[in-house]
Amino acid sequence: MNKKDTRTEKLRDETNELKKQLEEANAKFFDDLRSYLITSGIFYDEEDVTEQIYNVCLDLIEAQENGQTAEEYFGKDSRKLANSMIKNFKHAGLKEMFNITLIPIGIFWLITFMSDFANSGALKINILEYLLMAGLSVALTCIVFSLVHKSIYLSENNILRKSKIAGFIAGTVFFASFLLLFLSISLWTPDFLTIKIAYPYDTILILALALVSITWIISSKQVYLYPITPFIILIALVGIIQRIPGIVDAIGTDNFKYLSIGATVIGFLANIIWSRIQVNKLSND
Repeated sequence: MNKKDTRTEKLRDETNELKKQLEEANAKFFDDLRSYLITSGIFYDEEDVTEQIYNVCLDLIEAQENGQTAEEYFGKDSRKLANSMIKNFKHAGLKEMFNITLIPIGIFWLITFMSDFANSGALKINILEYLLMAGLSVALTCIVFSLVHKSIYLSENNILRKSKIAGFIAGTVFFASFLLLFLSISLWTPDFLTIKIAYPYDTILILALALVSITWIISSKQVYLYPITPFIILIALVGIIQRIPGIVDAIGTDNFKYLSIGATVIGFLANIIWSRIQVNKLSND
């Protein structure tokens, strides 16, 4: 972790500690404002955004000590305040922008690679499929940030705010559409510069990739990536097992297909449940 990342993390931790001093109404004002600022875009300088949020928290504490509420100090239109702050955010440098986009691309490529490896036969890597997945990952990240950003200050009359069922349906349709697009790319992308990796090199490669990925996630404390580790482990195991001579014949081809599907479903369910636990924990913090 470089000096900039260390300072950003320190500011974030100090902000969380300072927030504990805020009264309930002021804390709600601050949480909404912070969420709105953080989700304003993925290509703003993270250190600058975090520092601005830290300064807002300091100002709120000072106002509170002087007997003022957040709305009295900053005004009732917190969205207008946030938008004026966003206009002054520094944009991330090229290196930081590259690192930001590399994370979702890497996750999608890893999932695609693991899925390819879980198929029987020689491992095939379709270059066009991976390029399309890269575009999909960046697009999805930007769209999710934008949707979360716009949802924070929805009017009280908005159906998504009034009805949890409407919000659930909208979210389900969105992610179902994304999943359909993901599967369409996986299943119907024409072969283009396909690379074939035969046994045992495919097994060695997937073992190395799985170990490096999990080691990096844990050692660098990428907490938001922890939920994906069960999926990586399960799919890697399925791919390795089916490449051991005689295993598929012993288990049966149809049974092994069910095993592959079961491992995938369990991996995704573990990912969803773990992610949900993390979100709840962050909300409580």
